[in-house]
Amino acid sequence: MKQTFNILLIWVLMMMNNVLAQDFSVDKRLNKASVLFSNGILKISTGRIERTWKLSETGFQTISFKNLESGKEWAKKEPVYSSDWNLPKRIKNGTKGELKSINCIITDDEKFTSEHLSLEAEFEYAEAGLSLKFLVRVYPESPGVWTALEVRSLGNFFPDEVPEDVAYHKSYGSSQPLKIARNEFIPVDFSQPNQRRYWGLYNDPGNRVNTKDMVKEKVIKGFPVFQDEQNTWASGIVVESGNEGLIVVKESNKTVNKYGHQTGCFYATPNGLEVTGWGLKPSEITNEYKRTWATWSILYQGDNAAMQLALKRFDRTRYPVVKERDMHILIDTWGSDLQNNNYKKLYGRENSAFEVVEKEIKSAADLGIDIVRIDDGWQEGGTLSKNSWHPNPKVGYSPHWEKTKKLADEHHVQIGLWAAIRFITPEELLDNFNKLNVATWKFDFDKLEDHDSFLHRFQEIRNFIKETDYQTQTSWCPEYDDQRYGWYSPARECGPMYFQNIQNNLPNHIVYVPYITLRHHWMMAKYFNMNDLQGNWQNPARTNPKFSDANQHSQTYCALSALMTSPSAFMLTQFLEKEERNELRSVISIYKQHRGNIYDSYIFPIGEEPNNASYTGFQAHNPNSKTGYLMLFRELHNKNEDGIFNLEFLRNQTLEFEDLLSGKKWEKKLEDGKMEIRMDKPATCKFLKYNIKN
Repeated sequence: MKQTFNILLIWVLMMMNNVLAQDFSVDKRLNKASVLFSNGILKISTGRIERTWKLSETGFQTISFKNLESGKEWAKKEPVYSSDWNLPKRIKNGTKGELKSINCIITDDEKFTSEHLSLEAEFEYAEAGLSLKFLVRVYPESPGVWTALEVRSLGNFFPDEVPEDVAYHKSYGSSQPLKIARNEFIPVDFSQPNQRRYWGLYNDPGNRVNTKDMVKEKVIKGFPVFQDEQNTWASGIVVESGNEGLIVVKESNKTVNKYGHQTGCFYATPNGLEVTGWGLKPSEITNEYKRTWATWSILYQGDNAAMQLALKRFDRTRYPVVKERDMHILIDTWGSDLQNNNYKKLYGRENSAFEVVEKEIKSAADLGIDIVRIDDGWQEGGTLSKNSWHPNPKVGYSPHWEKTKKLADEHHVQIGLWAAIRFITPEELLDNFNKLNVATWKFDFDKLEDHDSFLHRFQEIRNFIKETDYQTQTSWCPEYDDQRYGWYSPARECGPMYFQNIQNNLPNHIVYVPYITLRHHWMMAKYFNMNDLQGNWQNPARTNPKFSDANQHSQTYCALSALMTSPSAFMLTQFLEKEERNELRSVISIYKQHRGNIYDSYIFPIGEEPNNASYTGFQAHNPNSKTGYLMLFRELHNKNEDGIFNLEFLRNQTLEFEDLLSGKKWEKKLEDGKMEIRMDKPATCKFLKYNIKN
């Protein structure tokens, strides 16, 4: 009798849980964004896109993903999986997952992203020994949605035999992929006309300062998809169908030539689009919740430029730029190796001595440069020393930065610092900030080889930025072939990516070549928000002509190649000659009058890919403004005085142009978006502003 009663009690409790799961409800709104959950249906809307999930026995299944502006529906197939996520051998198709709670709040994640609706739904998988949170961020007016998971062990989770990395199994002599944990699924119908565009950015940019690419792109045009199409190297995929597109991005540390930590793959399959890679090996799952890599799912309508705009819009929403803190021009003391025409001497740490920095502060103030960043050499210890990150009196610094702070304040120049991030402590970071009011940090020599090291690094830096009341930022150095941050990872919550070291003399494999730097910036501009990239330039007049043709280019030409980024002069400006100073001061002054508008814009590569003989450049376009900017280049070996550029988003518009360097103005209607330009000499450039008349 007692046993029967216990069984009946368990059954009643189970039924109550099921009823409670159905009784959960959410109705939360923020401007045009909304999150609604009722009767097992979860629907989110940003005002531009709408996505719908159905609660199943395992989790949430995507049943609709719609572009509200065009009406295009992307989830056209019945979902074959009982949940958008899985963990092979543990959370499988049909595995019972109990919804324990669901809620939604308005937040900006401690000011590290834009304000949004944040949904959290917690599931318990008793059989698998796991608890899992499904996370969704809904940003108002955004073209996409952010999703992620958090997982923890209930105490009885065992990682044995769970696939933990990209692997393959043999099938009739063929190597077929063995999928790891899935974190996203959209039931796209790949039997309909489509093509898949994969892209990724390389790491190790310091060793790509030559003719190597920074971006890899591959388009696959065949359809239907009958077998799983796996991609291991891309950070993003665009599914293009007619005049519509679906973009999916991994918010991870994956790069083309560095797989990253558990970054998984994209799979275009007969069932739909799958994204794998939790960023968390099964053996790393503990009794504390840990975040997986997030996924961006973005919809757009239009051509390739519309795709770039949608991606960059979502990227900037996810990683907003605070202009008061992040908008600046800086110089970095490291890059000037050539002094007094001594080509054999390699400089570096010597450039960070106080006597050099003192001159550089005064020089930067004269030129209108905002920040002098003191690179390796200011600290008392070596590059990879611990407990030594205070100013070194042996190279002229006062013990508490008094002289440097006074000089910087007198000349209205801010100070940045370089640091080896694995060796400087949080206490040393805060101590230096408090004494010097450090505007920006360049973090180098990082290695992030597992989930916890990545999590610890960014929690540590987030805490530091909060302690400064958000008055400082970081720039993350992806140099060399160590596993670091990737280009879309949460590193960018704390500041921009540093791009690459370019010297003017030694070592010769990173000597500045204008067309290569221009080409790298041009390629990056397709898939990256350039005001979140510290792009460098050098002093062409002091670059070793044995390794470069930089000395055949003007100061203006070289500076403009970086001014569509977050510009970073990797050189000592104190070595500029008087005429060079006057030239550079003038172009910086003109740029600073317009950079607020440029930072509000999105940067697009236009013209031909730079190859030292092309017409090439950048367009700064703001869809909410009638003003835009162009930086145009006729390269050194281009024999044509006349060039043609196709401007984005301006088809058949009448524009008023102003040459900001010469003051010349004219008006032109762009037939099919084409603009003709004349540059009389090679290795010349133009900085134009345009206003849309009609």
